[in-house]
Amino acid sequence: MLNLSGNKFTLGARNRRGAKGSPSLRLTSMIDMFTILLVFLLKNFSADQIMTVREDLVLPNSTAQKQPAQTPVIVVTEKFIVLEDQTVARTAQVANSNSNEIPNLKAGLMKKKEIAEALGRQNAAFGFKGQVTIQGDKEIPFRILKKIMVTCGVVGYSDILLAVYKVE
Repeated sequence: MLNLSGNKFTLGARNRRGAKGSPSLRLTSMIDMFTILLVFLLKNFSADQIMTVREDLVLPNSTAQKQPAQTPVIVVTEKFIVLEDQTVARTAQVANSNSNEIPNLKAGLMKKKEIAEALGRQNAAFGFKGQVTIQGDKEIPFRILKKIMVTCGVVGYSDILLAVYKVE
């Protein structure tokens, strides 16, 4: 009830306490709904975005259905071989080398293996699994890829995954 006596506007006693039938906003169920939506979207995003591909690479196409795992990543470009964002060798030097092993790559993988084994002693879920992913341009010569794979095998990374674009 509004009282219009004089210049003062006052609410009657009934409206101050809340009239029967007036709607009130309940946020609990909305917050629950948004929390579930947020968790769902985060799970879907993290499952699809395991690996980022460098701009200067064109990965080969594949019809493989298996999702990539969280592993150390070796990137092979026209100029460099990179392990986890650290350049370990020049591609031209590896191509011209007579050795089947790449010393700096081997050292970097040994460090990764030691870290994984140390984590495995703390928690078996994080132990060394021997998996490594290679991202290579589809024009990289096989002799370079072979030397990388031999180096990985020598260190103990015998489960080698190749990153490809999924073709529907």
